[in-house]
Parts: sequence; C-alpha cells; structure tokens
Amino acid sequence: MNRTRFAVVTLSLMLPLAVAAQSNVQTANMSAPMAGHEVQSLIKSAHSSAQYTQIAGYYHQREAMYRAKAAEEKAERDRRAQVNAALMQKYPRPVDSAQYLYESYLSDANSAAVQAQHYDQLAADAQTHDSQFATDSHGKS
Repeated sequence: MNRTRFAVVTLSLMLPLAVAAQSNVQTANMSAPMAGHEVQSLIKSAHSSAQYTQIAGYYHQREAMYRAKAAEEKAERDRRAQVNAALMQKYPRPVDSAQYLYESYLSDANSAAVQAQHYDQLAADAQTHDSQFATDSHGKS
C-alpha cells in the first residue's frame, strides 16, 4: 500500500515537471537563432514573404550583435586613449587595436543592416505579389 502511494505521489509530482521541461525545450528551439548554414540554405530556397522575413530577422540580429560589440570596443578604445604612455608605445598601440576592432564591428553591422534591408524589401515585394496573385485568382473563379 505504501509503495503504490509513493509511486502515485512521485508520478503526480514528476509529470507536471516533465511537461514544463518539454514546453521550455520547444520554446527554446523556436527562439534559437539560426546558424549561418541554415540561413544560406534558406537564401537559396526562399520564395515566400515569411522566408524573406526570417532571413531579414537573422541579419537584424547580427546587426544588433555587431553594434553592441562596436559599442564595447568604443568604450575600450576611449579607456585606452586615456593612457598617457602613448609616446613610448610601439605600433600597434592598444588604442589602435581597439580602434581597428571598433571599425571592423561597425563595418560588419553596416553590412548586416544592408542585407536586412534587402531581405525586408524582398519580403515586402513577395507579400504584394502574393496579395495580387490572390486577388487575381479570386477574380477569375
């Protein structure tokens, strides 16, 4: 009797935890960022507005990531620029390295922004094309 009660109590406690864990895994999979190879294959096969929007979202995420990294490097560059030993430092000075990283991240962010804008435009064009196709097909019926 005690064993069955223990088993029932244990299962009744574990079942909600298992369901919650499964829903968390599914949520994490849906919000996980796409990998580069996934985006490349989606770019090759994209033809709908939703697919173009998904690609644009990937590039918007990359832009935000690179802008955050650029802001960090700008702060580091400003911190390193305060050091007064600049005359005695060999090239590349630490401030130069931080400046180059800042410029690199900023360039990558700008490239990602251009790509995102491109795919946003493709998504808008595909959506207008889809809506025109839908009205044309309803008119011919």
